Amino acid sequence: MKNRLPSLLAVTLAFVFVLVVWGGVVRLSGSGLAIPDWPLAEGKLIPRAHPNVLIEYAHRAIAGIVGVLTLWVCATIFRSAYWRPRLGALALAALITLALQIFMGARVVLEELPVDRVVAHLLLAFLFFAILLRMALLARDANEGAADASAAAARAAGSGAHRGLGLWAAFAAAAVFVQAGLGAWVSSSGAALACPDFPTCHGQWLPKLEGLVGIQFTHRLGAYAVVLIVLGLLFAAAPRRLQPRARWPLRFSGILLAMQFTLGVLNVLLHVPLPVSAGHLGTALVLFGTLIVASHELSRA
Repeated sequence: MKNRLPSLLAVTLAFVFVLVVWGGVVRLSGSGLAIPDWPLAEGKLIPRAHPNVLIEYAHRAIAGIVGVLTLWVCATIFRSAYWRPRLGALALAALITLALQIFMGARVVLEELPVDRVVAHLLLAFLFFAILLRMALLARDANEGAADASAAAARAAGSGAHRGLGLWAAFAAAAVFVQAGLGAWVSSSGAALACPDFPTCHGQWLPKLEGLVGIQFTHRLGAYAVVLIVLGLLFAAAPRRLQPRARWPLRFSGILLAMQFTLGVLNVLLHVPLPVSAGHLGTALVLFGTLIVASHELSRA
């Protein structure tokens, strides 16, 4: 049971990633109200075979799988004398966040997609992903420590001097979290094409931050801030002698940052095509998770 938990957490994280991206597909395809009731689908367990209905229904089905996997993870932790003191608090936090997410998802449908509920729904998903990822990293470390305490101590000693970088990586992850919320605000408010050109907005370098243009341009300013924060982290880390497990997440975050910025620009220039927008959301979540991993590896002691 002890060795199975990291694998179970990895599977749960994979389904949460799919769930978040598919949630973006639901929103971007206009399927958010294809099933107007909850928890049933048009009063039935199995709805009619309409494309938008099936898109929304698939989202609910994936959410159900995530719920079952989370309960399995938490039951494994609470039943284990080994895992309970190590991960019990995080397991409880995951259950509370999951309950809030289910409640918010229901409100999004029943209240017909209010902007604040949509934004909160996405941010709770990112928070839930972060909690599960933190649990997976701690579970992996605990298993490695039990198998080879001396090697784990050597890795920890090598990275303990870089805790400042770890805090920087955590701050970068927080910036991506806020930026994801701004992105949800843009898409749910109908501001995605309020600025149809790039890098200017209606030919202006700094438009008035009013109405839909203000929402869209605030998201752009957030993107520039994330770029500066992540690039600053990468430049600060470049001359350091880091363990490979700390170096690789940083390198990967640089690649993801370039991908994310490119997808954001293409979203504007191509008028928000669904594959690009879904990729933009998925890349944001992977970048968020990669920075959490980098922070963990840099801060280990």
